[in-house]
Amino acid sequence: MNKLRSFILVFDIVFHSSPLMFIALALIAARIDGKEVSQYGQHLQQVLLLSPTIFPVIFAALMGRCFKYLGLFLAERGITLGRLEQLIGSTSLFSALERQISLRGSSVFGYILMILWLLSPLGGQSALRLIGKETNSVLRNGTVQYLNPDTVVGTFMGSGSGINSARSVFSPIFLASLLSSSKYQDTSMDLWGNVKMPRFASVENSTSDDWKTIKNDNGTNITYASLIGIPVAQLDKIGASNFSVKARQWDIDCDKNEMQGGKQADFGGLNVSTWKVAYAPVNSSCSKWPCSISFKSIANNDAADEDYFNYTVASCKLSYDSYETRIGCKGRSCRPTAMRKIDRFIGVNYTRDSDAFFRSTPSLNTMSTLPRIDNLGVGSVAFRGSTNAEKWMADPTNFVGLKTYVQLYELSPDVLSNRLTILWNSLFQSTYAMDTLGGNLDQTFDNITQSADSQLFNGTASAISTPMASVWRTNWKWFTALLVSSVILQIAAYMALFFKYYTCVPDIIGYASSMTLLNPYVPTPTGGTTLHGLERSCMLQDMRVMIGDVCANEPIGAIAFAKADEGRVARLTRKRFYV
Repeated sequence: MNKLRSFILVFDIVFHSSPLMFIALALIAARIDGKEVSQYGQHLQQVLLLSPTIFPVIFAALMGRCFKYLGLFLAERGITLGRLEQLIGSTSLFSALERQISLRGSSVFGYILMILWLLSPLGGQSALRLIGKETNSVLRNGTVQYLNPDTVVGTFMGSGSGINSARSVFSPIFLASLLSSSKYQDTSMDLWGNVKMPRFASVENSTSDDWKTIKNDNGTNITYASLIGIPVAQLDKIGASNFSVKARQWDIDCDKNEMQGGKQADFGGLNVSTWKVAYAPVNSSCSKWPCSISFKSIANNDAADEDYFNYTVASCKLSYDSYETRIGCKGRSCRPTAMRKIDRFIGVNYTRDSDAFFRSTPSLNTMSTLPRIDNLGVGSVAFRGSTNAEKWMADPTNFVGLKTYVQLYELSPDVLSNRLTILWNSLFQSTYAMDTLGGNLDQTFDNITQSADSQLFNGTASAISTPMASVWRTNWKWFTALLVSSVILQIAAYMALFFKYYTCVPDIIGYASSMTLLNPYVPTPTGGTTLHGLERSCMLQDMRVMIGDVCANEPIGAIAFAKADEGRVARLTRKRFYV
């Protein structure tokens, strides 16, 4: 018996100290606040996930014991029956509320009991929300290098000899971008990792502000002005960078696109190309931007006489302007975020004389080179079907195939404008600073800049946000809730332990066996009135009992808890009266 009592004492001490576990968890969570995410914190988080289940169970057991043994302690010294009923019957929030209502009185004591029971869900949920992960970043200023817009003056389109000497270089670059367009056409970076600029006409109506907002790749109908982007070097590999670049781009805006017969279209010779771009009227020049141009393309050659071929004929405007674009990057993945039109004469080398030169030689050379980029030297080109460029304009997602003629007059002027602009810019961007287009600039940047005759790159200020290692963050509001709930529970647990072993009266409240105490209808076991409720239940556990009529032979019955002996107690019935 002494060993059993010692075991019970040790068990009580250990069990009543269990709230210390939650106090320890709260303090550990406070200790790792601001520390880098580690396996230790991961294990703590896994333990805290069990708290919403464990905390209410332990809370109900310990707080219920506290109220029970406090009731016994007060009953030993004298207490009202109502107050005792509130203490003994308070085993949950609902039971505390039930006692408060059933006793037909609104007592402060009852409200205190309900508030204490509210700590059970609060403590469980606070542990669940105690810690979380947070990723911080460090802001710093840096410099990003981008292709100097003045490099356009070095274009090989500036002379016929330049075109012939560089054709073997810029033709593959252009055709590679064209053939990859189905994958990269609508993305913010080209296949070499250069940052593409939107066509300004596609964003200029997005807002009335000077800076035009550019949404992400999946959110708008943005048209990128070229299949080839602006080379950018020295980006932060990990952090997020924000900077702006200046660049020039051509733009073609068509206001009419229709089919015309051969004589009306006045296409000219058929041995050079299947489509043509020229200043309008023919053999004219351009004194200022925008310049009037004509676009013509063979639509079919089914007729016996070439004068009766059908042609696509469009009238358009050609311009060449400068733009500033804001770029946002995550690591080395970038996209434009805003764009505005700026003065055409940015930089040093592009002057008014350069602008006049561009309206003549580079623009005219581009007009003659672009339609022949993939069939130069081929005989009878008009009878070999449309070029890849024409097929691309008809359908950028499906244009590689055998001999066929495309009917570009079926395109709306806006669609034709977009696609012709893209082709023009893609070819032109492949004719200058070609050694910067192939990617891997960070590895070759110094060699490229040292071997160049002029400044190839401009530096631009960049705001760089470098992510730091993830850290644990303690939610101090939930920390306070868990700590307060756990401390109150621990105080209640030790109070219950004290009252249990300090009170002299046996623990008889709340047990079915307590109804046998000094009951004349039930035999008294050995130990009499000194037995605790569970001890009495253990000794009488095999005895059959019932609540019944102990005055079955009398006119009026009496209800009592009695031993189930035949003739001594009878079942209750609704046909009798009871006192």
